Amino acid sequence: MNFLQRLGAIFSNRRDTFLGPENRDWRKLVRQDVRRLPTDDLGRKRAARSRLPMVLALLFFGTLGSIIFLSLSEPSPATMSPVVTLKTDGFISLSAVQKVINSSPEGASRDVSSIKKDLEMDPQILSAGVRRKPDGSLEVTLQERVAVARIASIPASGPMVLRLVSPEGVLFNGNGYPEQAIRNLPEIVDYRTSGSGEKTVIEGIEIAGPFLLLARTSYPNHYKQWKSLSMRDCFGAQEDSPGSNLRVTLRTQQQPSDRPLLTEIVFSTANWRNELIILSRLDLDNLLRRPGLTANAYVLKLSIQNRTSSRPTPEPRLVPALSR
Repeated sequence: MNFLQRLGAIFSNRRDTFLGPENRDWRKLVRQDVRRLPTDDLGRKRAARSRLPMVLALLFFGTLGSIIFLSLSEPSPATMSPVVTLKTDGFISLSAVQKVINSSPEGASRDVSSIKKDLEMDPQILSAGVRRKPDGSLEVTLQERVAVARIASIPASGPMVLRLVSPEGVLFNGNGYPEQAIRNLPEIVDYRTSGSGEKTVIEGIEIAGPFLLLARTSYPNHYKQWKSLSMRDCFGAQEDSPGSNLRVTLRTQQQPSDRPLLTEIVFSTANWRNELIILSRLDLDNLLRRPGLTANAYVLKLSIQNRTSSRPTPEPRLVPALSR
């Protein structure tokens, strides 16, 4: 190519430059019928695999964000209340135990020996066992005092207070006791006390407590008929004193109407164990149907001693009940 031809080529119109607006549009250079989504199986699989890293990344960051959000919104372990399970041989409720546990500012996170001490401050609880499980929950096991009677007192100010009595003479409120269970207990009446509040002591309870416990456990059929126990003639430590006795008033609603009623049983404070045995062996119905009984109601005295024998033995005797 000579010089003139080369010079003409330089200044002439080239196909890839300055071809006008029409040739500058890239759409003219690219086929417009190209399909972006493949229609065959292999193409779809390749398209899905190409999006997999992005989907996994979105799932990872979404899960991480949820974990962070939940960890910030959940209460801290210090403010969470651990689960408390209760095992008891009595009537105390789980809510009452939780109230004692939460009475301290530290709540259930404090030492289990402190919780045990607070629980055993309740007169109704004889002993308490507290164990913390590996998951942080608490297991509380209670042994409650047995109620053998109820007692009503009127404080200097306020309404009458009804409490339950254990065989040891401990008075407690009977938390959780059904109303019917309290009503079925015999009531201690005509009593004398010393002390006040939780330190109240019933005079003669060292005799009456074991007496009621033995009747409750060994002679339940008789015990459930007892309405009240009078301590008027119980002289406490002087149990061998003449005339020292325990007077039990009976519930008469279940007794037959075609014979005299048995309203009261008198036990001696010195020999009540043997007298309970005698009572269990008596046929009271036939005893009250004997000819010659003219009164409407009788008292059974188990503390009368038969002095006609060389070996005195307790002799039960029916005496007419005095009308009150």
